[in-house]
Amino acid sequence: MMKLRMRYIVLVLSIIIMLLGTGLAGVTQAGFGTVSVTEVDFKAADDSNIHATLQVPVYATDTDPLPGVVVIHGVIQCKEWLMAFGIELARRGFVTLTIDANGHGNSDAGSGSGAAALEYLANLDYVNSSSIGLIGHSMGGGISWAAIEESSVIVDALVLVGAWVSSSASYIPNLLVATGSFDSLSSYPRNLTLLEASFGFTDIEAGVTYGDFEDGTARRAIFPRTNHLFETVDAVIVSESVEWMKNSLKGGEEDSHWIPSTDLVFQIWLVGGFISILGVTLSIFPLLAILAGLPIFQDIRKRPSTESAASNKTFLGMGAVYALIGLGTFFPLLGVGMFLDFMISFPQRYGLEIISWVLGGSIIAYVVLYLILHLRPGLALESSDETETSPVLVNRLMKTFLLAFIAMLWIYGWTLLVDVGLALDFRCFLPGFNDLTGPRALTVPIYFVVLFVYFIVESKWLIGVMRIKTRDAWSRAQTDWTLKAILIKCGPYFILLIVQYGFGLITGLPLLPGMIGFSFLFFYAFAPWFVITTVFIVWGHHLTGHHYLGPMVNALLFSWIIAAMFPMTI
Repeated sequence: MMKLRMRYIVLVLSIIIMLLGTGLAGVTQAGFGTVSVTEVDFKAADDSNIHATLQVPVYATDTDPLPGVVVIHGVIQCKEWLMAFGIELARRGFVTLTIDANGHGNSDAGSGSGAAALEYLANLDYVNSSSIGLIGHSMGGGISWAAIEESSVIVDALVLVGAWVSSSASYIPNLLVATGSFDSLSSYPRNLTLLEASFGFTDIEAGVTYGDFEDGTARRAIFPRTNHLFETVDAVIVSESVEWMKNSLKGGEEDSHWIPSTDLVFQIWLVGGFISILGVTLSIFPLLAILAGLPIFQDIRKRPSTESAASNKTFLGMGAVYALIGLGTFFPLLGVGMFLDFMISFPQRYGLEIISWVLGGSIIAYVVLYLILHLRPGLALESSDETETSPVLVNRLMKTFLLAFIAMLWIYGWTLLVDVGLALDFRCFLPGFNDLTGPRALTVPIYFVVLFVYFIVESKWLIGVMRIKTRDAWSRAQTDWTLKAILIKCGPYFILLIVQYGFGLITGLPLLPGMIGFSFLFFYAFAPWFVITTVFIVWGHHLTGHHYLGPMVNALLFSWIIAAMFPMTI
């Protein structure tokens, strides 16, 4: 009874944590009561639907319209990635429209999202259509240039965050170029001569404002020490962008509602997001324990073998081999996926790259494991489920999938409630849980099959040949086992990220320039979730005694995240 009560206590506590986090993020996004936040939809010229978050200061009226700013994210992102700009601009008197670009987030595939956003914003009664700004990060910079050319709205201020300056634009408004000093995709920080044509000046210096705001010729470039991914939450870039919009759209005047541009609160939104996603993820553990104890799921549980365990030497040796497979196959198999992209029509960009890495790495890991066990059969530390009869195995798989699916429905239900109630997702800057459009939902089964294979193979490594000794206290054993599994699975990825980011902070230069350095964004996005999936593998084995529950939960979770994140092409 004590265990049962503890499960419910943990479940209730995790829900409280989740609600506290979403509440904190929600009030921050709403400017602590000074901003109205809603989600809106509108059509682009090609009839594609564009989804956006609209933040309106409560004192905006049709008789006292405010300047407006459109904010556009980069590739493999969505509107929430740039919410720092929306939060800080809206609380200072700008009507802010942060959009999901075409094919991203909840917007349809197509084109023209930037121009459609400008038209929508400029036509709102409480927006001064003569004072419109644009902020674009990475791909969003390119969409911003297209919007300037395609829209009838005159843009008075443009902030390019980690994006290129167009050499063919019909006109360039007041322009702020904000790029991380070790942005792998940009040459501007190391070659300012590239900006001379658009600035109209030579011998450009970072941090110096050129031209004049009144006639639209103001130019400025800043290069704080950050990389391409973290430019969107860099305090210097956000603060400078707010100041740039004030000088461009408000004539530099600080009215009674103005807040100093260095007084930033978006970090609270990030903390709230972290707390909320921590709470909702934590809730899965007691939920699975409660469900697994129901009579319908009793027959999927068995007592795990505890007869033998890997020695420390074997654990470290096998762990090193498995980690090497994961890292060593990343770039080669990513290249295979890029080649397949030219050969096969797939509904999501970058989907084939991830499938190639996941499936190819799984096959290699399984073959290596098979060869190791063939040469050293004594390492097969746990009895195989393959001895079960087919009907028993099929029944176990079906009920285990049902258990995992209910857990995912639990999270999805909370995701919808938070989205409808507070216009939020479960995220902390990096990807989390958000609702799926119909086309995105159709890709989930494809990813699930591939990812289930991946996590089954991983389970055979982490809690098969690398199983640790069983201790008297199961909690101590679980903690020990989980921490060691995380160290083996996730340690190498975090070491690479620390080296790459640390090198940039120290030198101000990218460790790996170009697309190779950019591809590390996959590690930034997925490494934290690798920690969670490793915990689920160990926890699922503890609850059921077999390898299926953890991989199924992980496959559903990762399928959802990938399907919601990657750009739709159709």
